[in-house]
Amino acid sequence: MSDVEPQAPLERTVAEMRQGRWPGWIWGVPIAAVAIVLWLTVREISLSGVTATVTYEGAAGIKEGSTDVRYRGVKVGKVSKLSLSPDGSHVVVKLDIERGASHFLRTGTRFYLQGAHPSLTNPDSLKALITGPTIQMIPGGGAPARTFQGIVGAAPASLGIAVEYRVQIAGEVGGLEVGSPVVLSGFKVGEVSSVDLSVDAQAGTISTSALIALDPRRFHLMGGPASSSDWPRILNEALAALIRHDLRARLTKSPPILGSPEIELARVEGSPAATLQQVDGYYQIPSVEQGGVGRVIEEAQNLPLEQIGDNVRAITASIRSLAASPQLKASIGHLDAALASLDRTLNQAGPKVAPTLDSVRKTVQALRHTAQNLDQAAQAARQVMGTSPAAPDGSLEPALLHLSEAARSIRVLADYLDEHPESLLRGRR
Repeated sequence: MSDVEPQAPLERTVAEMRQGRWPGWIWGVPIAAVAIVLWLTVREISLSGVTATVTYEGAAGIKEGSTDVRYRGVKVGKVSKLSLSPDGSHVVVKLDIERGASHFLRTGTRFYLQGAHPSLTNPDSLKALITGPTIQMIPGGGAPARTFQGIVGAAPASLGIAVEYRVQIAGEVGGLEVGSPVVLSGFKVGEVSSVDLSVDAQAGTISTSALIALDPRRFHLMGGPASSSDWPRILNEALAALIRHDLRARLTKSPPILGSPEIELARVEGSPAATLQQVDGYYQIPSVEQGGVGRVIEEAQNLPLEQIGDNVRAITASIRSLAASPQLKASIGHLDAALASLDRTLNQAGPKVAPTLDSVRKTVQALRHTAQNLDQAAQAARQVMGTSPAAPDGSLEPALLHLSEAARSIRVLADYLDEHPESLLRGRR
């Protein structure tokens, strides 16, 4: 038998796995990341704005994500995408407008690309060299819209609401451009939104089609609208009534001749009957040819200046021929002789007329002296009589009256001769 005692079998250690109620802490990181992504997504969806499409002739410095859209100096959106039109003739700009400003996207709303062309003549545009261009939004009235035609240029500072109308202008437009004022009775009520050339090959006419934006608040119409969307209807009704009373649009300049072109709304008496009609999606205001000084200049340009010049030259030749004619020279000789004879007659009569006038003056002085003596004699006789009404025979008082009348008559004669000395030669008229 062996002395080694057998060992007892060892007990095995058994590991047990217990599953907790929550996963391990390591899973908290991806779960938090997913939660953050979901929160950002929901926030982005809730804060995302409305997309509007604006077409410009060129990009002119517009950049995706950095070019802002502003209204009254407040940022209301930004450029989200920039692309070319299918035919490559325009630039299509996608705008992300905040939901709080989405109700401004209506027919007639305009988007001005401000600072696209910086110039030293416009200091306000120089800041675009650093910050880049800005799109300024001017709300309009009408139905909700999402597609617009952009305008390159500075936005008006005072035009808050804009309702667009079309005006067809005949003849040369000259310097009419975007931003030119539209006036009514001297007050600015709007501005020009766009100017385009219009050619009708069948009719053989060339005209200019201009879109004008009118601010209905500047018309001070009776009975304001219940909401901003009612402005187009109210302004349409007012313009339709005014057009029936000869309101027309015409091209003028302010100041006349030297001023900048503008469109004037004015009553033109005797203009053909017209109405406010809708053409190509815009109501069209009937127009007439330019008036005022511009009309005068246009008529002056149509004067037959060549014919007038020929007539002036013919009249000048006739005067030259008349001046060189022997008959005119003989008539001038006869006139000169007649004037010389008249001069001699006056020289001969002069010495005789002077003594005559001197005699008249002496006669006038003698008559006034006589009248004075008669007055003194009558006064002395009345003093001698005292309070007695008459002489003993009753004939002195009538004699004194006749004496006073004679003195008065002599004075009248002296005054007349003093004023009309020639009556001694010609007699009284």
